[in-house]
Amino acid sequence: MDALSEVLRAVRLTGAAILNADCGAPWGMAVVSTTPLARGHIPDADNPAVFHLVVSGECWLMVGDAAPLRLRAGDVAVLAQGDAHRIGDKPESETVALASLIRAPIAGELVPMVHGGSGARTHVITGIAAADRRLADPLHAALPPVLRANLRGACAVDGLVDAVGLALSGNEAPRPGGMASLARFAELIFIEAIRRHVESIPPGATGWLAGLADRYVGRALALMHAKPGDDWTVEKLGRHVGLSRSALADRFTHLLGEPPITYLSHWRLRLAAQKLALTHRSVEAIATEAGYESANAFSHAFKRAFGKPPTVWRKKARVRK
Repeated sequence: MDALSEVLRAVRLTGAAILNADCGAPWGMAVVSTTPLARGHIPDADNPAVFHLVVSGECWLMVGDAAPLRLRAGDVAVLAQGDAHRIGDKPESETVALASLIRAPIAGELVPMVHGGSGARTHVITGIAAADRRLADPLHAALPPVLRANLRGACAVDGLVDAVGLALSGNEAPRPGGMASLARFAELIFIEAIRRHVESIPPGATGWLAGLADRYVGRALALMHAKPGDDWTVEKLGRHVGLSRSALADRFTHLLGEPPITYLSHWRLRLAAQKLALTHRSVEAIATEAGYESANAFSHAFKRAFGKPPTVWRKKARVRK
């Protein structure tokens, strides 16, 4: 069982490939906010994550005061927090706001763009991804501001780009079913980049992603995320993953900073918050699904976690939506 896949399934990851850019040196683009990039692709996305996949050529990514990051063919840079950034053929190249360069998409199309001068060409595909922040906070907090991965090899860039071509008609408008293909393409890029990052975590590291990477803790996380309503105990989890109760508890707490059942309780409350915001189920029913014997006990736990009782939180969440 794959812990990362279970987490990404639960957080309702939604992707969109938004820009197919053919850039010639000198060129540069600036992204102040990723929110405008989501318009016409992912409704109500607030500051979504963004990726730039270099299909051919090379370029530089600049984020705040950090050292410029060189991207070559096959590299993808993911900005999980949607931070402001610049991308261009050189760090010192002048930039133009990306939002001013692209027109509004028609029916979720992958917008084509030719930008820059007549020098060396770079082909970049840009995409965005959003997730339910009620559930995705652990993932967002664990990812670095900029994540770079090379997608050559197991995730063949050429194959992915070919798939994008098949999803498009000659004028870049999606073929029937093409919008779903483009969305899945973007989601696969994000998933593979995160997976590569998890695989690169060094031995001895701690944190949520290190837990995902761990042979035993990762399997325990996958079980809890796949079946959060089951009557889990540390002993049951240990039997499933092949560790004793005490060994799993120690290993889990060392990596994630909290015991397994405490983590599960927090995850159930996040799922409950999602249900309160998106469904009309009663508080009593949601409390039972979250593993609480009474709505009163659930309300107290929910207020400790989110600062408001479930009924008040639900009203505010729906107003925000």
